[in-house]
Amino acid sequence: MSYAKQNKWKRLAKFFAKATYRGECLEYRPDKFSNYIHVKNPPEEYFKSNSTFLHRFVYAIWYDTFLRNTDVVMHKCDNRICINPRHLKLGTIQTNNADRTRKQRKKDK
Repeated sequence: MSYAKQNKWKRLAKFFAKATYRGECLEYRPDKFSNYIHVKNPPEEYFKSNSTFLHRFVYAIWYDTFLRNTDVVMHKCDNRICINPRHLKLGTIQTNNADRTRKQRKKDK
């Protein structure tokens, strides 16, 4: 395994090690909490930007998938701090909005 591949899996393992299970959700709670957790300098093979959200980072590494800026990684569990790869799915803005409407979630402010 190349150094770059080892490095991305080590980074992912560090996030998993700091997360705790609440039911089936694997919740990552940083010291400074916000709705979404940022990851700086994600692997270029998966992202074109200098930062991304943690759940997007987890999805890209776990499923070995390049994510475009227009791709939406949705939480099946509706828990924003969940990083369980089995709870994440790839969607679009349209599918995310339809999911929000179907589940009667409020629009983000």
